[in-house]
Amino acid sequence: MGKPKPLLSFNGESCLSLVLRACVQSRAGETILVLGSEADAIRAEAERRFGGTLPSSVSIVVNERHEQGQTSSVKAGLEAASPRTDAFALLPVDHPLVTHNDLDALIERFEARPRGRTLFIASYEGERGHPTLFNVSHRSPILEMGDDEPLNEYVRLREGESLLVRVDNPGVVSGMNTPEEYQRLLEMYHSRPAREPGALT
Repeated sequence: MGKPKPLLSFNGESCLSLVLRACVQSRAGETILVLGSEADAIRAEAERRFGGTLPSSVSIVVNERHEQGQTSSVKAGLEAASPRTDAFALLPVDHPLVTHNDLDALIERFEARPRGRTLFIASYEGERGHPTLFNVSHRSPILEMGDDEPLNEYVRLREGESLLVRVDNPGVVSGMNTPEEYQRLLEMYHSRPAREPGALT
């Protein structure tokens, strides 16, 4: 991509800023930003977006094992989460068009306690995407996974516990791993009928 994905610009706002806003404005009790490569630059961007001081609901964890696999970052975040949590959601930074409404939709479905459902996956027009919300019962099994074991396989093996939560935002199924995908997300971002204010509060 030419630079770290969290620092990519969306009309002057960083990808990281969009993701942080979605988390902070949602009903989630805490936000844990897990950093790996280019940690110092990304930490500086996070602090800049909050006027130099992170709110008490946001904490930053540096995953020193990030080169061993993506699941190592998930584990680092879980280890830092409050022991009082009853669920946790995972939102990758390369899905910057996810909004707080999408996260809140997952939280609401979780709170409804549908029988036998412990995984709640945002979906758009039948396609599953991000974020995913996990009942806290999944915390220990995930912490026991190898750093390089794919989390999507973990979720796939628990299909019977999963519930797709429909939202109206195509951003939940729109990630970016190539410059072409980045340009497509930029076009989607600019075509939104009404974007949220740029300032984080």
